[in-house]
Amino acid sequence: MSIGRIVSIALLATSAMLMLTQIGAAQTRAGQSPPSLIVTPASSVAFSGPRGGPFSPERFEFRVSSTTGTVNYSIRTPSWLTASPTFGTTDTRGVTITLTVNANASRLSPGAYGPSVAFRNVSTGHGSTTRPARLVIKGSSPPPAAGQIAPSRGGGFLLDDRGGYLLDDRGGRLLAQ
Repeated sequence: MSIGRIVSIALLATSAMLMLTQIGAAQTRAGQSPPSLIVTPASSVAFSGPRGGPFSPERFEFRVSSTTGTVNYSIRTPSWLTASPTFGTTDTRGVTITLTVNANASRLSPGAYGPSVAFRNVSTGHGSTTRPARLVIKGSSPPPAAGQIAPSRGGGFLLDDRGGYLLDDRGGRLLAQ
């Protein structure tokens, strides 16, 4: 047997040992649970304000972390909401995600908008979750004070101190509330 052949066999044996060691380490990790994404707090997020803004609160923060090791994550928001950052890597120490209402909200009509923010573990899928998100856009003008006439189509109404209608000035009749 030549020395070149012995060296080749030795290199092959060393490579095989390294591969078996790596396979054994992978099998040990495979027996453990894969890292999960943790999102805190568990609560929903709600913003509100008049048409065109400003909206309150100014921002809301979530924290994403991993149960063990590291995970890659991504975040999907409704069109009226922006997350920063929208993707990345986190470990057990965590990363803060800041949500803010964006310029798309200023073009929305009064009403309630949703639906949720999706947090996805793109490494293993474990712990992927959603948090309800809501934007309430109020009408542009506040309701009239008690004793004032509230404008309406074809006339107005006299309001009581609780915002209820007392008198319809189109027919002069009392309205039951």
